[in-house]
Amino acid sequence: MTKYLFYIIGLCLFCSCSDSTPGEEPPVTPPEPTPTITISKPEFVFGFTGESKYSYCPSALKQEDGSVHLFFCGNPENQIMVDNIFHIKINPDGSQTAPKSVLQPGIAGTWDDHHTCDPSVIEGSFSWNNVTYKYAMFFLSNMYGVYYNEIGVAFSNSLDADSWVKYPKQIVRKTWSDDGDQEIGGGGKSWGVGQPSVVSLDKKGKVLLTYTIGDIGGTRIAWAEADFSNMDSYTISTPMTIVQSGLLAIDNQSRDYTCNSEFAINQDADKIVMIRPVQPMPNDYPAYLNSALEIDYMNLSDFMNQSGSWTPIYRITPDDTGYPRNHNATLLRDNFGHLQDWEEPAFYFTVSKAAPDVQPSGSSHAEWTYHIWKSKVVKSK
Repeated sequence: MTKYLFYIIGLCLFCSCSDSTPGEEPPVTPPEPTPTITISKPEFVFGFTGESKYSYCPSALKQEDGSVHLFFCGNPENQIMVDNIFHIKINPDGSQTAPKSVLQPGIAGTWDDHHTCDPSVIEGSFSWNNVTYKYAMFFLSNMYGVYYNEIGVAFSNSLDADSWVKYPKQIVRKTWSDDGDQEIGGGGKSWGVGQPSVVSLDKKGKVLLTYTIGDIGGTRIAWAEADFSNMDSYTISTPMTIVQSGLLAIDNQSRDYTCNSEFAINQDADKIVMIRPVQPMPNDYPAYLNSALEIDYMNLSDFMNQSGSWTPIYRITPDDTGYPRNHNATLLRDNFGHLQDWEEPAFYFTVSKAAPDVQPSGSSHAEWTYHIWKSKVVKSK
């Protein structure tokens, strides 16, 4: 019986081999072509053209009918740099509603009586003072006479609202306990906390909250889980600095740091996508704006476990846009801050001219050239 067993095993081994004829090499499957990743031709979206006004820091919400609600930071009076949050609706045919200021600085003496900027708007269910609101707008603000910023929130039941109802207190305060500004040496002062970006985790009140910190410990982005379902007893977890591995500076060699970034998630794909400025900034005026932006992604589960690494999707440069400064960007998200096509996201960003075309005086400030443009990542084989 043993020799027959060996015969059967040998026959099975022979039959499991390749179908190729003895002496011939098996066919080679060609590798999949590497996709080419670029962006669509950038298009102008909005600007106070011909006026000494700025428009920047957009938050863009795409609707099912193809329209987009765009919130952004602007100044209502020519040559007076006081931030308001404006709104326009961009219809599917490209037509737009007139820009309107929907959130302004508070009354004198309140924590938010100077600037109101950096909107991040999401849908959910937010209860406060026995009223349930459908939309929340997170924003940066500060008090007149101090340098630092803090974060607040306002509510509405319509994205087209003429005004939003502000929660009266900061939801994220500066990182130091002393009153007034924090000195950081060399005559500098700490920037505080701001530039919030918020996505919904449950399409109700639980959110992923990210924001920039600038204090004596440096500049970075923190994240926390928060529950704003009931504003009479909301909760925010202990903030942690986001993972920064995989991020490269403008030289594509040095390790970069993060600030002023917008995030979006795709929970089904377990992905989080970020659009961020690339450091450092140029030395010529305006030396406070970045020249390049980058879109990166990583696993959402890794992000929230403080692990993993960012992978770049595309770096947006002056060669792409035709402008020397590209800054303060957002991803085109749905009402909950989610991205369906996370590999080819659309995005809105701010452009600016630079010296010698602008200079820091009167009607020549770089700020008056802050206009909002849009583009989209395109992947082709």
